[in-house]
Amino acid sequence: MVRIATVTAVVVGALSLVGCAADPDLAPLESRLAEIPGVNGAFTWVTHSGAPWNTQVQVLLFVDEPTEGGLVDAVRGAAPAIVDDAAASQHPVGIWFVDGDRADYADRDAASADAMAIFPSVFETLGLNGSGGRMLTVSSDDIERIAGGQ
Repeated sequence: MVRIATVTAVVVGALSLVGCAADPDLAPLESRLAEIPGVNGAFTWVTHSGAPWNTQVQVLLFVDEPTEGGLVDAVRGAAPAIVDDAAASQHPVGIWFVDGDRADYADRDAASADAMAIFPSVFETLGLNGSGGRMLTVSSDDIERIAGGQ
């Protein structure tokens, strides 16, 4: 009976770790995003909403022009970098915007608190589902389409 309980505990423990892996290094992506015209810095990180295998890459862009056109241009500029990144291209990506400079924030948590509301027209212009909020969620198919100029 003890042997069955031990085996069961080991199997349950192993299954709970399925999908766990070290978070990818997003520093190269963050550097590329900071070079986009109209973007003066970026934070990138990985989240695992609900379970370790539910991976989403988060991108916070500091924009110089917090207008509809500025946000659309920032996403279009970021799309090729995201597509080229091995980790980001495999997962849904959440894109946030801050009107300001990265140097004004100690960390991503402080910057995230200032994430701006996204104009509903930004979703429409980019062909994304959604109507507002503080984050654009794009699938790998969406980001490839945007990177391709569509």
